[in-house]
Amino acid sequence: MDWENIRLYRLDSKNNILPFDCGDSDLNEFLLNDSLVYTESLIAVTYIFENSKNQNTVAFFSVINDKISAEQTNNSGWKKFRKSIPEKKRFKSYPAVKIGRLGVAIQYQNQGLGSDILNYIKGLFLDSNKTGCRFVTVDAYNNKETLSFYEKNGFVYLTQSDTNEDTRLMYFDLITLV
Repeated sequence: MDWENIRLYRLDSKNNILPFDCGDSDLNEFLLNDSLVYTESLIAVTYIFENSKNQNTVAFFSVINDKISAEQTNNSGWKKFRKSIPEKKRFKSYPAVKIGRLGVAIQYQNQGLGSDILNYIKGLFLDSNKTGCRFVTVDAYNNKETLSFYEKNGFVYLTQSDTNEDTRLMYFDLITLV
């Protein structure tokens, strides 16, 4: 990926979103029609990678506050999840940031950009975090390609109870990078 003409910016009303197509109509529609509303409503923050030379959107991601809690899994799954947390620091829920949406334009796919974005998000909430945030979560589309992508980037399943759902709840523990 040639980063020379790529700029990253946080979406706001002053920016016009350049053309984008990642091959998924739900993700395309979110970026082009809904992302600014979510930003202005303080629900999500969207970051956009833009190619100024080609005048297109390369990729985007949106993040929202989240938590991982006991209610999201069964008792044995919760015990397994909490093994990595010191006994004195065990709570009923733990702070997280959720990747609400992540899309890479078709012409930039399969070049490692998605993994680069996940690494950027991990670094953003590890290094520049203004509040406590232990985990990065995602409701990943329940298909082999998407699940494999998140698995290869270190995400694990919170529960097995969602195997027949449209999405699977996965998380990455930021403490593994410290």
